[in-house]
Amino acid sequence: MSMMTEETSKPKAEETEIVNTTTQSPEGTAKVEESPEAMDLSSPTETIFQADDKAVEYPILEDRHSKEHIHQFFGKLKDIVVHHAGAAVYKKVDELIKEAKESWDQIKQAERQAALDKFKEANEGSEEGFTFKVDDLSQEIDSAIHLIKKMRQEFFQQLEKVREKALEGKTRLINELRTLVDADDNSDPAHVNASFKAFKKIQEEWKSLGSVQGPMNQTLWQSYHALVDRFYSNRSIFFELLELDRKKNFQAKETIAVKLESLAELVQKNAPLQKIMKDAEELFDEYKHIGPAHREENEALWQRVKKSLDVLFEQKRQVNEAQKAVFEENLKIKKELADLMHHHATFQSSSIAEWNQASKSVLALQEQWGKLKGGLPRESGKEVSHQFWSDLKLFFKHKSEFFAKIDAERKANLAAKLQLIEQVEGIVSVGTETPEITQQVIDLQKKWKEIGHVPEKLKDQIYTKFKAACDAYFNLKRSKGKGAQDEEFAANLGAKQAILAELEAMLKDPILLANLKAKKEAWDAIGYVPRKNVKEIQEKFRSTWNALIDLARTQPKEQLAAWGFELKSMSTDHGGHSEERRIPSADNRKRIQTLENDIAVLTNNLEFFAKSKGADKLRGEVEKKIAQAQKELDRLKKE
Repeated sequence: MSMMTEETSKPKAEETEIVNTTTQSPEGTAKVEESPEAMDLSSPTETIFQADDKAVEYPILEDRHSKEHIHQFFGKLKDIVVHHAGAAVYKKVDELIKEAKESWDQIKQAERQAALDKFKEANEGSEEGFTFKVDDLSQEIDSAIHLIKKMRQEFFQQLEKVREKALEGKTRLINELRTLVDADDNSDPAHVNASFKAFKKIQEEWKSLGSVQGPMNQTLWQSYHALVDRFYSNRSIFFELLELDRKKNFQAKETIAVKLESLAELVQKNAPLQKIMKDAEELFDEYKHIGPAHREENEALWQRVKKSLDVLFEQKRQVNEAQKAVFEENLKIKKELADLMHHHATFQSSSIAEWNQASKSVLALQEQWGKLKGGLPRESGKEVSHQFWSDLKLFFKHKSEFFAKIDAERKANLAAKLQLIEQVEGIVSVGTETPEITQQVIDLQKKWKEIGHVPEKLKDQIYTKFKAACDAYFNLKRSKGKGAQDEEFAANLGAKQAILAELEAMLKDPILLANLKAKKEAWDAIGYVPRKNVKEIQEKFRSTWNALIDLARTQPKEQLAAWGFELKSMSTDHGGHSEERRIPSADNRKRIQTLENDIAVLTNNLEFFAKSKGADKLRGEVEKKIAQAQKELDRLKKE
């Protein structure tokens, strides 16, 4: 509220000055003071329809792909309109519903499509007879949206009815007052008394109706106070009665003036400004609707009220100025947070660890944002807030998409591993053992190691099942003797020689390094070779491997990352004994899984040496490898 001047802020309307017939103007009518309606601080008609939009904490839909989050989001919106109904609140709620409903429609469509696909799959592609029944959560979401829309419609219908009722009522009261004034007969005391009661009744009803919004408001006030002036002018003969009414008005106005002065003193003592301003508005609204006192007294009272209001609004202006500096500082800090968040909006990675680390950074920014108290400049603050929350939502959208892809990949890996289990179990059920079948089982073991991760909760379960199937086959093989072992070792030698040829080809074409990790895992999965070839094949692999690692170090890091190539997990002296050149894997969990698989394979293969020449020495070597692997496994599990 700006500083008021005497000319524009004097009370009019119901504060019509009533004068004696000896002090009337030449025209014989009483003078009418200006109305304080120009200083109207609120709209009495619509008080029950207002809600403090700034006091409402609106929800944020953090995950647009989660039905549970959307359910919580619309539930909070429903609670807001139930407890904070107001035009500004409904406007904001409409915006939030519009933003969230698109995501909700997509989720419903996806659920229906999934149900239809499942139905068609079960009914040979036919849609006949398909019905889609939404679950309770979906019904609650749709019910909340419907309730909000219904309440909004009823709210604005009721608001419009109140406005129409106020306009209709005040128009009717003006006509009744005009009829009353025109028919006034001062010669009949009974008529004067009855008309005065009717006039007071009109005054009370006029006050209860409140203001009319729009251009008609001023017109109605002018007509009303002109008729009030005429009514009191016609009753100058009842001056004593009017004098008593003036005294009562004076007392009422003086009481309000004293209260406003007390509020002005309180606000200078740093009392809570918000509550004081609310009390001041209520007192001023009451002041406006009190009739006039004597002109001199009325003017003196108004000056006291005006002085108190000036103090209050000056204090409010100072507080706003002080808040402005705080708002600007908050804006500066939040701009920095928004800029940092903007970098995360485009974050992409193929690493779960990197996504988790990025999430910690994003949540830390969000926490800093929430801890920053105080408001922001309206326009620029709205823009910064929009950027911050949009980027935050975009980050978590990308994260959700990434983990959805990971989940899909792990489900596909699970299906592939279940198929391998079925194949091994099928081989065992036939009960036939040949070198070809043995090689087939070994190949299936290699494929198992090449397949990526499966859902965590099923990892141990399916591995145990696969291992049991493999164990069953090798037990069958042991039971039928070891006559074909030499052929198997020869086959292993051929397989390793083939891999060596592929590794040597990589030295000529670095692009093939993308397959190095897979070739290494395939090499490790191959069993033993004939003893006479062990040293030769190991030396050849070691030299080729070291050459490939040296070649990889010359490649751009971006290219290595695109291949999923991690130098730090590969030693440049593979198979050697140089501890200083060995670089441990950064992913202990993956290493543990690899060691467990290696121990299982070695344990199974250990049985092959039971009847072969030189079995004791070979068994000793295998047992030594198993012991080393077990020792490393125990160390990793303790970390």
